[in-house]
Amino acid sequence: MIPVIIGSVTEYSGKSLVWLGVGLRLREDGFKVGFFKPIGALPTRVEGVLADEDAVFLKKTVDIEEPLDSICPVVITEETLNSLLREEEGWVRQRIMENFLGLSKDKDVLLVHALGGLDSGTMVGLSMLDFATETRGKVIMVDKFEDTVTTLDAILQAREVLKDKLVGVIFNLILPPKVKHIKEAIVPYLKSKGVDTLGIIPKDPLIGAIPVRELVKTLEGELLCGEERLEELVEHVMVGAMSVESALRYFRRVINKAVITGGDRSDIQLAALETPTRCLILTGGFYPSEAILSRARENHIPVVVVKFDTAMAVEACEGLFSHLKRWSEAKLPRIREVINKEINFPLFYEKLGLKSK
Repeated sequence: MIPVIIGSVTEYSGKSLVWLGVGLRLREDGFKVGFFKPIGALPTRVEGVLADEDAVFLKKTVDIEEPLDSICPVVITEETLNSLLREEEGWVRQRIMENFLGLSKDKDVLLVHALGGLDSGTMVGLSMLDFATETRGKVIMVDKFEDTVTTLDAILQAREVLKDKLVGVIFNLILPPKVKHIKEAIVPYLKSKGVDTLGIIPKDPLIGAIPVRELVKTLEGELLCGEERLEELVEHVMVGAMSVESALRYFRRVINKAVITGGDRSDIQLAALETPTRCLILTGGFYPSEAILSRARENHIPVVVVKFDTAMAVEACEGLFSHLKRWSEAKLPRIREVINKEINFPLFYEKLGLKSK
């Protein structure tokens, strides 16, 4: 069994995408794969039981037999932090290692979702570096390449510390103009330093999209219609605060969008409903007219009323998109497609000593 630890250089680099996508590919190639997230930072409750959001999604959609508390044995909550501040971290290490050993049985590869960089987990008494050393794991570093110096410093430091434990690096969420630069300048530079680049994954609108259900939840909104479309994916958020003529031109340019506008702007609301819109968010606690609701029902577009003003609603939605924490079953085909296309699996398997089955 080979533990493969997926860490990151900077926050929100898309470790979960790589964790899930690589696991799906390994399964397709005939390997017995386990998923492990030692420490979860996305607490949620499922039937009253504390769990991590990533673990819940995997359990629900990827046909995993192991219980949630084995996939992610430690979830960071206020209670957990208070325990750690009292220097009671011994139970954390013990719980993590016990579940690691349990999940490792009968697996070819155990994919481990780290909390962050090499020092992540230090507070709980088991940093990513400690975990890699203790389990003899291999490490992949993921980065979104926002700053050349920060990225290269961190990767080269990881190479110096991990040595042959470092399998390589995956650049993720990369804006199209940066892809050529990474391929032509960064990849050869890292190769000269003994670091292989396993993949360059461009930023993808669909993978970064958010289900309508998550927008409603985040905004604490009241859903008036469109319950059957809550799993539809929103790729863009647009604000309606202009004339009707401008709004129509503006809205027609973008599909798969949520439109945020004042609850008293029926003209803008109607314009949004006449264009490809996934969700209409009405701010200020104002309810729409029956004519607007009737049109929304005809077009199967969810309408949500929120108490926030427009600026606050936009800020909340942008925060949700920037974290990219939310998953949806609708994204799985696209995740498979992008991962299979952009990651060099022959090199990855060679570095791990795996042979396709």
